[in-house]
Parts: sequence; structure tokens; C-alpha cells
Amino acid sequence: MNKLLNKRVWQLLLLIAVLPLFSACNDEDDVISIFTNKTWKLSFIALEGSYEQFDFWQGDAKAREKSMNALGQEGNFILNFEGSDINGKTGGSFNGKGISSNPSGAWSADGKTQELSISVEGNPNESDVLGKAFITGLKNAFKYEGDNNNLFIYYKEGQTTKRMGLKPR
Repeated sequence: MNKLLNKRVWQLLLLIAVLPLFSACNDEDDVISIFTNKTWKLSFIALEGSYEQFDFWQGDAKAREKSMNALGQEGNFILNFEGSDINGKTGGSFNGKGISSNPSGAWSADGKTQELSISVEGNPNESDVLGKAFITGLKNAFKYEGDNNNLFIYYKEGQTTKRMGLKPR
């Protein structure tokens, strides 16, 4: 009986050790699931690694309040992505709304490297400081991180890397 038990334990251990060989490891994001079929709303723009709103207003409390009020409004600072995955390339078109502009264009992303490219058509014009930063972030996007509940779009502005934090509405 003891020999049979030992044999069963070894068989079980061998099975547990071999199981990982039968499962494929996929470390690639499902880009279409992350980006599409939802409206993304801007929560903040911060320096890379931070969640604290960057001070675009340089201490101007009235300008900051105006921007934050606009950010809190339902239809402002939103993005909608449409796209597909064809022959390993993921991307499509997007449209959005800042405060006074409606940016649109094309996007593509790599689920393995998390590289992101966004090309904005025309020259959307925003008079608000945060609105300008939103458009700058789209134009200079180079990387994303996220899932279906959070999206971070990283962009360069000079030597500084900033990130836009977005949540689905």
C-alpha cells in the first residue's frame, strides 16, 4: 500500500511539473480589447511615474480652476478608438473631444512592445492650457500601458516624459 501511495505521489508530481510545457505563454496585450469599444476619459496628466496633476498653469489658480472645471464636464477630454488587428498590425482611427476641438486621426499599437503611434489630422486648436496639453500628448504619444479599466498614454515634451491617465466612461 505504501509503495502504491509513493508511486501515485510521484506520478502527480511529474504531471504538475509537465503541465506548464503544454500551455503557451502569451505576454502580448490584447490591444483591440484595451483600446476599442469604450469611451476613454482623461483623469490627469502627470510626470512619468506620478499620479499628481502636472502644473501646466505655473501657479495661476484661476486658469487651473477653469481647466479642472472643463475636465470635470462630461463631454470633454474624451477619446474613442476604432480598429482591428490585421496581419499582426493593430490600429485604426480615433476621434475625441478636448474643450473646443475635436481631434481625430489614426493610431497603431504593438501589444508586445507597447509602442503607440497616434497621428492627429489637421491642427486642433485649444486655448485652454490643459486642452493644449491633451492635444500635445496625442501628437507626441510613443507608448501605452493599461488594460480594460485604465489606460496610460506616455508622451514626450522636450526632454520630459508625461503620461495621460484615462478611465472608461
